[in-house]
Amino acid sequence: MSTRMRRGATATAVLALAAVLSACGSTIAGTSAPGEIDVRTLNVGKYSTEPYHAHNDDYVPSFGVKREIAAMRLADHVATAYDIDPRLKTGYWPSAISTGTLPDALGRRADLQPIAERHKLAYGLVSNGSDKTFGLQVGADDWATKSTADETIIVSMIMQFPDAERAKLAATEFYDTDLAANPDNQAVPLSKYAGAQSYWRPGTPFLRTLQTHGSFVVAFLVSTPEANLGALTALAEKSYDTQLPMLDRFQPIPLIDVFQLRWDPDHLSSRILNFDNSTPRPSYTSRRIVTGRQGMLHFAKNREVAKTSLAALDSDALGVHEDAMVARTPDAATARKIVADLTVPYEKVRVAAAPANVPDAACAETKEPRFRNGHYTCVVAYHEYVGFVSAAKIDDVHQRAAAQYALFANS
Repeated sequence: MSTRMRRGATATAVLALAAVLSACGSTIAGTSAPGEIDVRTLNVGKYSTEPYHAHNDDYVPSFGVKREIAAMRLADHVATAYDIDPRLKTGYWPSAISTGTLPDALGRRADLQPIAERHKLAYGLVSNGSDKTFGLQVGADDWATKSTADETIIVSMIMQFPDAERAKLAATEFYDTDLAANPDNQAVPLSKYAGAQSYWRPGTPFLRTLQTHGSFVVAFLVSTPEANLGALTALAEKSYDTQLPMLDRFQPIPLIDVFQLRWDPDHLSSRILNFDNSTPRPSYTSRRIVTGRQGMLHFAKNREVAKTSLAALDSDALGVHEDAMVARTPDAATARKIVADLTVPYEKVRVAAAPANVPDAACAETKEPRFRNGHYTCVVAYHEYVGFVSAAKIDDVHQRAAAQYALFANS
């Protein structure tokens, strides 16, 4: 390059640098906004605001626990009783199914467990619902009773086996064994589902039915207000009508892949307020769940209210631990709107005071059947995340809301 060309290039660079420096000193119109608050100033009471894995690796579940994770994935493709019949909006806590935890609603465990083990039941889910308070009891003789005579009940049991052949064998053996358990049991055909195997006990308002669907055994225990066989079979057929298409959209998880499932790849569990500082092991019994929108409906007491609030969240990933829930919404604007609209997954009684100094938070007095002595719920937004915390006392729920916000910030 010639001396003249080098001088020209240098002059151009100096002019460009001068323009940049001049722009840095210029004034730009707009309104200043504060940064995020110092969460250490919030009144969080006794609650921890550090993610559980802040100083440790992520929790890795044991092989046995992986079946519960599979059940959580399956839950997104299992119909609630409310989906089957909108009158049945009262839910009861669901549970995972394994060879050692067969549901009472399926039949006598001692008789059915060897069948499940022989045909290598992989995992499953049981979901319950009714139009009352779910007063179902299953006695030692394997048949059900209920505390409210005019109650309508659906118990759904979805179980995956290694393949369609194993599922068919298991279903037939379940049915034959349970039908023969009591001489009063009587086989019942379903006109819409010729492959279903069903029976009832005349004079009682219950019917058991099961059939295979690919590698799945789909079973229901249904009850109507009266011992009316026509009403029972109609409810059973309606249950299949709703459930089977949903199951078609689920890719079965082979048992070998169940053991490879990751627990909470989106780290939702570390963002949920942990009241007792326990390790967030996936568990239906300890209410530590990560699932999708449909899956979360199984945990709602009032599914009519929950379905509306979950639709507003438009969330593809939700987690729950005890009385706290976290959802990842599509964006921050959706999260803030949830707070502005005071959308909560319980029935609202009235607006309550918001927690002091917590941005994007609102509270309500709510109704929840599990709480007898008052119930408050606060909703907190942080970026695209929304957290719901509940407590019986307003001061406690305010501390939980503050802690939830701080946990979001620290995550």
